[in-house]
Amino acid sequence: MQQVTRKKLGEGVALTCVTTPRFKRAVLRVMLLLPLGGAEAACRACLPQVLRRGTAKLPDLRAIGETLDERYGARIEGVVRKEGETLCIGFLADCIDEAYAPGADGLTAGVIALLADLLYDPCLQDGVFRAADVEGERGALLDRIAAQKNDPRLWAPRRLTELMCADEPYGLSALGTAEQAARIGAERLYAAYRRALDEAQIELFYCGTRPPDEIERLFGATPLTRRRTAVRPLPQARIVARPVGAPREVIEQAAVAQAKLSLGFRTGGHCLTGGDPAAYWLFQTVFGGSTSSKLFLNVREKQSLCYYASAQFAASKGILMVHSGIENDKFATARDEILRQLDACRAGEMTDGELEAARRSLVNGWRTLLDDPLALERYWLSQAAAGTLVAPEERIAQVQAVERAQVVQAAQDTALDLVYLMEGTAG
Repeated sequence: MQQVTRKKLGEGVALTCVTTPRFKRAVLRVMLLLPLGGAEAACRACLPQVLRRGTAKLPDLRAIGETLDERYGARIEGVVRKEGETLCIGFLADCIDEAYAPGADGLTAGVIALLADLLYDPCLQDGVFRAADVEGERGALLDRIAAQKNDPRLWAPRRLTELMCADEPYGLSALGTAEQAARIGAERLYAAYRRALDEAQIELFYCGTRPPDEIERLFGATPLTRRRTAVRPLPQARIVARPVGAPREVIEQAAVAQAKLSLGFRTGGHCLTGGDPAAYWLFQTVFGGSTSSKLFLNVREKQSLCYYASAQFAASKGILMVHSGIENDKFATARDEILRQLDACRAGEMTDGELEAARRSLVNGWRTLLDDPLALERYWLSQAAAGTLVAPEERIAQVQAVERAQVVQAAQDTALDLVYLMEGTAG
């Protein structure tokens, strides 16, 4: 049985503990939450990897690696994520749970201390980050930014959100821009680091067998809970309930053999913080969220209009996206059939079997999440970024209580905003 507790440890610092004997490895996280975008976006995306290169006590990757090996093969990685319109940067760690490793007393405390040192006691040279570290990670960041376009199946959804949310922070990348990254230097990055430490909300997380009061004490013994006076509240994600104007259509060419078709919809305000998200998840799953969905069975299987087709509900932002891979000459037919399946949902053309299959799919997904500590970490971070704290078990209960009329209403609230086609020019 999992026990979830959440406590404020200081101004802008919160700790979420998932106490459970289910897992053999404990998961810990230290994350800075900041508004997405801005002039320092690329600097912030570069920070975790530069900080991961060394602390004042452990000045290089080798020293850090040896220390982690001594701690029963603990692992720490730098993280850059986008949760709604919030940028999340920091470190994710896992280690053997002390309850399952005789002689490992103090292991959790040691990992927490190292996480704190990585964030608050970096290895510096002349009062700023080492130039070689910054140069290496700046190049790696530039490569990551450029590589976003290398996988068309990932780039098409990214491009859809860029176009659809061009005037909203959600349209921005967590990595910043190549122009910003190219200007990163040791002094500029260190200044951005100091501002991030002062202004960010700090989200701490632990999943394991240790009791919450012990974990609170261990984090409280580090600089992670020190007093800060410049903490800035996170702005709520901007929810645009309806499209502004008529649906738009954008066609761009790319050197790919298979065209990518993406459609973006506004949800009428259904999101993590408003509307009826449980009903919307159920509608999304009936429409295109599983192998028993209308898009999969009708558009892909029966009519063979696409190689894949699925619908994704970005609940933190309140948008629905459909992604598919098609032949160039099937663009109009596939687009119209996707919209026809949406119209069927709006008209209530859903069998009891379809509804129950979707309900089972959602419930099983959340139950599976409860069996994965890393998935739980990601789930609770998304909740914190949105300002909601709804447990997976509560989501299950909500979905189980949704009725047909609510699902139909969710479909009727859905409005097309943008159609994006990445037209293939190769092959």
